Amino acid sequence: MKSKVGKIILIIILSLIVIALVKFMIFAIINKDKGLNVDFSLISFGDNTEKIFEKEYNPEEIDRIKVDVSSSNVKIEKADVDKIKVTAYGEKNERIVEAINEKELSINKENTKVFIFAMFYWCNEEIIIQVPNECDEEFNIHTSSGDIMAPNLESNIITFEASSGKIECGNINNGSFKSSSGDITIGSGNEVTLQASSGKIKAGDFNKLSAEASSGDIEVGTIGEGVIKTSSGKIIANGAKRIQAEASSGDIEINRIEEYYNLKTSSGNIDIEALNIIENSSINAKSGNVDINGKNDIYVETKTGSGNDNVNTNNRKSDIVLKITTTSGNINVD
Repeated sequence: MKSKVGKIILIIILSLIVIALVKFMIFAIINKDKGLNVDFSLISFGDNTEKIFEKEYNPEEIDRIKVDVSSSNVKIEKADVDKIKVTAYGEKNERIVEAINEKELSINKENTKVFIFAMFYWCNEEIIIQVPNECDEEFNIHTSSGDIMAPNLESNIITFEASSGKIECGNINNGSFKSSSGDITIGSGNEVTLQASSGKIKAGDFNKLSAEASSGDIEVGTIGEGVIKTSSGKIIANGAKRIQAEASSGDIEINRIEEYYNLKTSSGNIDIEALNIIENSSINAKSGNVDINGKNDIYVETKTGSGNDNVNTNNRKSDIVLKITTTSGNINVD
C-alpha cells in the first residue's frame, strides 16, 4: 500500500517538474529575441495588481497612438484635459516600454518575472489612455487576451484588434475592428469593417459597412452600402440602400431596402418588410422560405424546387427584375 502511495506522489512530483520545464521552454522560445532580463520564481499567491506606469504627453507631439500588449484590457477615456495621459496597471515585475517616433506614441508591456506555479493568484492588467475631448489622434490597439473599450471617436481613424476579448466603442468616423473570440459592439459612423471569428457583431447606422462573423449573429442599423456575411448566425438590418448578405445557416431579416440587394442563405429564412429597388436584384434560399411584405412596381421571377410560390401584383413589363430561387422553401411576395 505504501509503495503504491509513494508511486503516486512520485508521479505528481514528476508531473509538476515537467509542467515547470515546459512553461520555461515556451516562455524562452517566445521571448528569445527580446533580450529580456527575466527572473523565475517558484510560486505566487493573491492579488499582484500595482500601478506600473503613468505619464503625460503633449497632444501636439502625437498624431498616432499604437498599443500592442498580450494580456491587458485597454480603455480609452475622454476628459476635459489638455494632455494625453497613459496609466498602466499590472504586476509589479512588469514594465511599460514607450517611445515616440515620427509623432507615433507606441506602448508595449514586458514581463520581467515568470512564476512557475500561480495559486489563488490574480492581477487586473489594464492600460488607460486619457485624451482631450477634442482629440483627433489615430488609434491602433492590439491585445491578445484583453478587452478594448472606447467612447465616441468621431474625429479619429481606428484599428482595434482583440484576439480573445470583446470590443466596445461609441460612434466613429472610419474604423476597423477584429475579434477572434469575442463580441464587437459599436455605435454609428461613416465607414467600418467588422470581423468576429466566434462572437456577435452589433453596429448602428453607417454609410458603408463590411461585417463578417464565423459563428455569431450580425445586427446593424441603417446602412448606405453593405456587405454582410455569417457562417452560423442570423443577419438583422434595419434598412439599406444597397446590400449583399449571406448566411450559411441562419435567417436574414431586413426592414427596408431602397435600391439593390443580393441575398443568400443555405438553411434559413429570408424576411423583408418593404423594398423599393431600382436595379435588378436576387434572392437565393436553398432550404428556407422567402417572405416580402411590400414592394414597388417591379417584375418578380420565381423558381422553387419543392415549395409553393405566391406573388401579388406582378408587373411583367417592368424593366426591374427581382429573381427569387428556393430549393425547398416557399415564396410569398405581397
